[in-house]
Amino acid sequence: MHMQIENGAEAVIVGGTTGEGQLMSWDEHIMLIGHTVNCFGGSIKVIGNTGSNSTREAIHATEQGFAVGMHAALHINPYYGKTSLDGLISHFDSVLPMGPTIIYNVPSRTGQDIPPHVINNVAQSPNLAGIKECVGNDRIEQYTGNGIVVWSGNDDQCHDARWSHGATGVISVTSNLVPGLMRELMFGGKNPSLNAKLLPLIEWLFQEPNPVGLNTALAQLGVARPVFRLPYVPLPLEKRVEFVNLVKEIGRENFVGKNDVQVLDDDDFILVGRY
Repeated sequence: MHMQIENGAEAVIVGGTTGEGQLMSWDEHIMLIGHTVNCFGGSIKVIGNTGSNSTREAIHATEQGFAVGMHAALHINPYYGKTSLDGLISHFDSVLPMGPTIIYNVPSRTGQDIPPHVINNVAQSPNLAGIKECVGNDRIEQYTGNGIVVWSGNDDQCHDARWSHGATGVISVTSNLVPGLMRELMFGGKNPSLNAKLLPLIEWLFQEPNPVGLNTALAQLGVARPVFRLPYVPLPLEKRVEFVNLVKEIGRENFVGKNDVQVLDDDDFILVGRY
């Protein structure tokens, strides 16, 4: 967290997919939001992922999240047990009155796109802070052209989203590793060469579903212990060697942590099924 703040991150998502909110109990989830607010809330905006495919759970978790001090909520559309488009509007209308809200559209995970007419409907609420959009830059421009704030949800597209399609910034996985470079990519002006420099790292991170790559990288950098909550498992040895080379190419000084990057042996990782 200190490294993110020092390198210019404006906000942090607590308990999102990257932060493994899906593997936490709600008690653990809300505790972590409150802990983050208590430790860092004066220096950075804390956004709690309190969304759920159950509207009842989303309402309860969001009430608790705001009660422990989060600045905004992140809400996904109901996944797996999908609903109708009218149901989506009712779901979001149930949580929007509680406080500032970012709606997250990621059809690859939910199995359902949130179409523009749903967003345009709920955008009437003054509490809609914006959209985290993963469908692509054409969709982003459709919203930004209508005055809706959008953050790119795709690291590999975020440079063009920011500088050519009106995005405010990015809600980023890669920033967990290289926050300063991602800050420069978003606020330092159009920079195709920096974008090209980062793309191999981004591709490496997403070769398996997030957060598998990120957790592996943080362990290799000595920032996080090499403990994986199942069903996540580390990337194999040859991919860990690739990461060491990427760190050398981009520059160790640009990555979080202070230890030398290591390949790590398979036996260094601990996989936990009960916790």
